[in-house]
Amino acid sequence: MAAVVFPVSLQQKVKDCIANLKTTMGIPLKTPLHWRKHCRMHETRKFVTGEVAKLEGITVIYAISDKKTVPEDHAKFYNIVAASTLERILKHTEELDTRVSVRFGHVKGFKHEDTLAHFNNRVWRLGNYGRIENQPKWITADLNSGIQMADIYCGILGAAMIADKYGNFEPGYIEKIKHQIRKTKKGKICGFGIKALSKDNNPKSFNWWPENWE
Repeated sequence: MAAVVFPVSLQQKVKDCIANLKTTMGIPLKTPLHWRKHCRMHETRKFVTGEVAKLEGITVIYAISDKKTVPEDHAKFYNIVAASTLERILKHTEELDTRVSVRFGHVKGFKHEDTLAHFNNRVWRLGNYGRIENQPKWITADLNSGIQMADIYCGILGAAMIADKYGNFEPGYIEKIKHQIRKTKKGKICGFGIKALSKDNNPKSFNWWPENWE
């Protein structure tokens, strides 16, 4: 799961970025931009990654897991990943001393009211749930450019994590947006901007992890 965090002052720039991408790629403005559907070719992925990488003032947060560790109860697993992502959003806003409005992309077949109940019953150790403006909401991608932006960043990480039909990984896209990923003051990304929920809990164990990253 990918989260894109930005101040209200940048909301229009995010909308403009998504709109400009669609216009350049010949996609109708009312059609949601999807990495998997619209960014299949390497040159398209390079272009899209390069454009979102230009955005200043945004922070990207990832929560990831090896599919082999996913439990059979997919709804429960979704709740765990969503909560882990939200926890890091809350921690980030705490560091910025601000409140936050949270929007999740609607996932067909899931009862998001159950996820909301999971949030409300959870003990939040890493962040203050009270920093949220109102309750989190689940909306469709066509109604929100931020959701479409998050889909792009999720695809960028997916290209690094998921091998193609020849067994190759492509970490070049995520290296391009490294400056946008949440990190500590010392530049550590592992466990902060990229949090693995797998058994070893260490993103560095994945084949795609660049050698020079912390």
